[in-house]
Amino acid sequence: MKRNLVVVRAGSKSLHHRWQDIPYEQRRYDLLISFFSDEAFEQFVPEPGVEAVLVKGGKWDGLYKTLMDRDLDQYDYYWLPDDDLDISAEDVNSLFDSMEFYGLRIAQPSLSPESYFSHFVFSQCPGFELRYTNYIEIMAPCLHLDVLKKALPLFQGTMSGYGLDYIWCRWAEAGAFRTAILDQIAMHHTRPIGKNLKVAMAESDNLSSEEEEAVLKQMFDLSRRTVPIVFAAVVQGGQPISGRIPVGWRMCRAWLSVLANFRSASEARSGIFKIARRQLIKPLDMTTIALRQDGL
Repeated sequence: MKRNLVVVRAGSKSLHHRWQDIPYEQRRYDLLISFFSDEAFEQFVPEPGVEAVLVKGGKWDGLYKTLMDRDLDQYDYYWLPDDDLDISAEDVNSLFDSMEFYGLRIAQPSLSPESYFSHFVFSQCPGFELRYTNYIEIMAPCLHLDVLKKALPLFQGTMSGYGLDYIWCRWAEAGAFRTAILDQIAMHHTRPIGKNLKVAMAESDNLSSEEEEAVLKQMFDLSRRTVPIVFAAVVQGGQPISGRIPVGWRMCRAWLSVLANFRSASEARSGIFKIARRQLIKPLDMTTIALRQDGL
């Protein structure tokens, strides 16, 4: 058995088959496919190192139901990607290698230039190995066992996962220099952000994604919105650099040099200038947070 697990909530158009493109013996991970589609589940063909279950619901409440009764200690790292991410099995291996090599607790691959994105800062940035940040998206977080154990109970009450990205980077189990965007590994996010989520939540009687976020923020007594900021990095060749302004300047200059590669150059340009402002003026709060004593 491997020491890493990929757990994907999958529908009929899931791209998880890409993570089975190399023989099981060459993979650094096992694969658990948590289908929310009856049709997709019925078409599953068993193979070594790959398990499938059928669990209804959204991504995060579905992950809770999938993992709650399992022995989590079997694995060191858990990658929880959306099912519309195109990334090779070799790069998934590299993801787990990087987590271990750099001693990371939360990280994600960067986004290829043609990807749809919520935050441009997660776009692959030329010249960097990785960038240390205060924020990892809910799209494809890779969590150390210690972080997953603490986060899993929070999955139960949320379909969208909105608000989790404000919290898990500020736990004592994670924190500064244990949270990073991996630029040497890129994934292609193939569908517009939130398209399937909006449909699923509209069909449910649950809270809206914004209401789910408000509940999580109240639980941890967070009053303001958290925005991604990069405060240090490792450039190609292994040299570390630190400081929001030096890192920000280097990021923006690198992205501008490859502006034509992006799916939308105008959208990318807007994202670059937004990041430049954030790196200069937005507050960076990395203090450790805990659950409110009243449990609300």
